[in-house]
Amino acid sequence: MRRFDRTTLALVIVALLAMGLSCSDDPPQTPSDEGSISLDPNPNKLDAPWTLTGPNSYSHSSSGDLLLEDLDPGSYTVDWGAVAGWTAPDDASQSLPGNGSITFSGTYIEQGPPQDFVLVPAGSFTMGAPAKELGTNSDERPQHTVTLTHPFYLQSTEVTNQQYMELAQWAYDHGYATATSSSLRDALDGSTQELLDMDDGDCEVDFNSGVFTCVNPDHPVKEVAWFGAVAYCDWLSLQAGLPRAYNHATWQCNANSPYTAAGYRLPTEAEWEYACRAGSATAFANGPISQLYCGAEPYLGLIGRYCGNAGGWTRPVGQQIPNAWGLYDMHGNLYEWCNDWHWSGYYSSSPSSDPVGPASGSGRVGRGGGWGSYAPYCRSAHRSLPNPDDSYNRVGFRPARSAD
Repeated sequence: MRRFDRTTLALVIVALLAMGLSCSDDPPQTPSDEGSISLDPNPNKLDAPWTLTGPNSYSHSSSGDLLLEDLDPGSYTVDWGAVAGWTAPDDASQSLPGNGSITFSGTYIEQGPPQDFVLVPAGSFTMGAPAKELGTNSDERPQHTVTLTHPFYLQSTEVTNQQYMELAQWAYDHGYATATSSSLRDALDGSTQELLDMDDGDCEVDFNSGVFTCVNPDHPVKEVAWFGAVAYCDWLSLQAGLPRAYNHATWQCNANSPYTAAGYRLPTEAEWEYACRAGSATAFANGPISQLYCGAEPYLGLIGRYCGNAGGWTRPVGQQIPNAWGLYDMHGNLYEWCNDWHWSGYYSSSPSSDPVGPASGSGRVGRGGGWGSYAPYCRSAHRSLPNPDDSYNRVGFRPARSAD
């Protein structure tokens, strides 16, 4: 038998390697066909949730931007999750090729308020009235600077009989409220609180045989309790798919953090005065006050309904000139419920940024004056304290919603 010397054996091995031969028993390797998928929900600040499903019962849930690797080729579907206050993109499907990559990109659309709302910018203003302002009261002082760090939407007019009637019907049909011919009552969180006193002759909304009707549809709704105004805000939220701002067991707004509530709510007292002034520093948004009673009031007569020009009753909303921010009837027509409790010491102790009012009080804040009010009661700084359990023919409301 021929023997190979070491030199010859080495040359043979080198030759075999050069020919691509292998001494291993492993099968030849083939390239991987796995790919990658990028998830890109926008805007990034939402950190929006999603679920990705694919071949071989694949499922992965997470949120925000993410890159998933080593995925089998095939058809994949992304289900974009819900984000309060935003409309989610439609579900989408794509095919991942072998060794390829795809991206699922979805844009959430912010749910703006109805068209009859006005965007009020964040900012600072001087809250309260100077001692020299005609008709001022001690609980409007001392004047102090307040900063509102959140922009917000505010309905451009007071809620009308028509608007309240239609949403009350929707709430009743969905089991959120109960009604008789004399009373509309709450049915959320175990509450049976009266919302609208339909037994009062001044109420212009009626109920009979399961159907709400109204007269003077374009006049502001009256005989609505503070709770009825709050309930209306929550009905708006439920209808829009937003979280309710109020717990009807405690009647707190977003655990006493109204500025960060996602749903509709009543404006805080500071928001209301800031919106009413619309950058002004005079008694009315369009000028100073000149007299104390029902006589001719040049500026108020243009911008609001009071005892000097209302004719002894409410008038259709939006008939006078708006303030600089496009808000109507902030002076007169009806007082307006605010979110806050009233407290006479509020001005001397309230925080300078995003104040929420005291934890309790003798009444909820009412602002703006009404159709039967003397001119001083319609000033931007005037404060009243109606009982939240009661309803009045001079008190209505307008909803707000934080915009960020």
